[in-house]
Amino acid sequence: MIDREHKPRALPMSRRTWLAQAVTVLMTTGHAAPNWAQSGNAVTVGFLSHYPPFSFKDTDGQLKGFDLDVMQRLCAIMGVTLVQAPEGMAGLSQKLRAGQIDWIGNQLLATPENRREFDFVRPAYATIQLTSVQHEDDNRDFLSLDDLVGKKLGVLAQTGIEDQARGALGKAVVAYARIEDALKDLAAKKLDVVLEENLIAEYYIERDALPVKVTAPFAAPIPVGLAVRKGQRDMQSKLSEAVKTMLKDGSLKSISEKWFGYDVSRARMGHAMSS
Repeated sequence: MIDREHKPRALPMSRRTWLAQAVTVLMTTGHAAPNWAQSGNAVTVGFLSHYPPFSFKDTDGQLKGFDLDVMQRLCAIMGVTLVQAPEGMAGLSQKLRAGQIDWIGNQLLATPENRREFDFVRPAYATIQLTSVQHEDDNRDFLSLDDLVGKKLGVLAQTGIEDQARGALGKAVVAYARIEDALKDLAAKKLDVVLEENLIAEYYIERDALPVKVTAPFAAPIPVGLAVRKGQRDMQSKLSEAVKTMLKDGSLKSISEKWFGYDVSRARMGHAMSS
């Protein structure tokens, strides 16, 4: 948890730039019937086209990722056919606003601002938190930006995390176009710490067998969930029931272990801990 008395700036719990800003460009224009109510057993779900490991295109141009696998299972439970709509955030925003997609398959932050624009599906199916990532041999505690003064910090470039860290730490912050490069430099002990979402860090730790670990939370968690347009109560209810089924039947656990090596519906403090 962040020490509020000593934290120099509020560091938001951001899912990259788009998750922090998504609803600022979405305006609810009505309560039209969702696509799935009009098109039989098909639903159109929007996904970010480059957001590994949640949704991204492989070398053959095929969409893959944790969120895609979860949505495929949810749709199977609901008895509907999934139609993928991969886009950048601007395109997804327009399509959701126009009713051209039924929901966005990537989880959004359930901030007060987002709740004013969306109804959220409960329960959420993954625990997501901004954390510090350190070398596996490093037992120091980094719980706030104050703790990082004089340390070399790696962050993803062009995000709110970069902006606020630079404001507090200046040139000690190293911004990377790809977070996996920051984690590799951390593994080589070129950095003291990397700030990243726990699930993204866990994915690259598993994939690249890096000698680094997710350690203490760096900010208080903010709930996340699937967002639907305001007023789509039937869709919200059916999605929520499907999520509950996944949590009960073990399919969420299986998908989680495929992508992250553990059940992401169960919070844990660090990569080294057993699930």
